[in-house]
Amino acid sequence: MHINGLLSDDDAVSPVVGVILMVAITVILAAVIASLVLGYGNQTGPQTPTTSFEDQYTPIPGHAGSGYATIAHQGGDSIAVDALYVRGSGFNASDTAHGNVQSPDSLDVQDEFYEDGETVRLHVNETGFWPADRASGQDSQIVTEDSINVPVDRDYELLLVYRSPHDESSSIVYTADGPGA
Repeated sequence: MHINGLLSDDDAVSPVVGVILMVAITVILAAVIASLVLGYGNQTGPQTPTTSFEDQYTPIPGHAGSGYATIAHQGGDSIAVDALYVRGSGFNASDTAHGNVQSPDSLDVQDEFYEDGETVRLHVNETGFWPADRASGQDSQIVTEDSINVPVDRDYELLLVYRSPHDESSSIVYTADGPGA
C-alpha cells in the first residue's frame, strides 16, 4: 500500500467513530434513567426557611442590667411553631424581675409584669421553643409580626434555631446580641 492511498482511505475511521458515539450515548442514557429511577435526581431535601427576624432589648426600670429581648419575625417564609427554638446565654436569673426564672441557663418563664402601666408577658418556656400561642398563622405557623419576649440580662447572646421536621437537622436562622455583649 502506498502512503498516498493510506492517507486518502477513510473507510475504517467512520465505523470506529460511530461505535464510540453509540457506546457514549448508551452510557449517558443509562445514567440518566438510573438516576431518575433510583431517586438520585432529587436529593436536595427540605430547605431551611428563608426568613428575616429582628430583636430589641428593653430594660426593666429598677432592675439594673435585666430586661427582655423581643424577637420578631419580619418577613419571609412562615415557620412551624414546633420547629423554632431559642438557645444562647444571658437568660435572666433574677426572681424579682421576672418571677420564676430558675438560673441563667434556664428558660422556665411564663410570667407577666407591668411596665409603664402596660402588661408585658414573657413567652419562652423551659424547652426554649416558640410558644404556640405566639404564632398567628394557620396550622401553628410563625408569620410576619409574630414575636416573643425572652427574659435576659443586658449581655445576652441568643440564637434562634430552626429544626427540620424531616431529618432532625438544625440550623441557626438568627442571632441576637444584647447591648452589653
